[in-house]
Amino acid sequence: MQYVLLAAVATSFAVGCGVVWLRRRREAPLRRQIRSQEVTFRMTLSEVKVEQPGVWPRWLALNSFMALFVRGDGIEISSTIPPVRVVAGMEYYFKANETFIGVSQAPSMVSKKNWIIVTGRHDGKEIKLAITNGIEGQLYDTWNALAGAGAVPIGPPPARPPLTMK
Repeated sequence: MQYVLLAAVATSFAVGCGVVWLRRRREAPLRRQIRSQEVTFRMTLSEVKVEQPGVWPRWLALNSFMALFVRGDGIEISSTIPPVRVVAGMEYYFKANETFIGVSQAPSMVSKKNWIIVTGRHDGKEIKLAITNGIEGQLYDTWNALAGAGAVPIGPPPARPPLTMK
């Protein structure tokens, strides 16, 4: 009985790795194109959530150290830990001019935290990622970097941080 359980776990792991490998292979040209460009903006993200489609869409947290990279006209949202990025497939690449950005509080559920919703094509399907770093003023800078790369804004940007006197 224990060998059957072990075989089932090993098979599930192998199938999961195979799915990630196939997706990485399909996305290799876009990944190479975006990664070949110089980083123009980088931000560590405190939280990233991906929307799971369905009757009632829900947001699932990607629990890893994630970062946003704007590279020329490309956008990369990926884990900063290479083995996690590769094995778990926690990397998303978008052409900026095919990507939409908006502001929402929906992924927060209970709190009133603002998120930037990045909507683009990933693996042939539309995907929505909610990104935040928990600092309101930096969301404005992130919005400007995404829009500057060519992402299409939907609605107004996040609130501009107040100017401080020194």
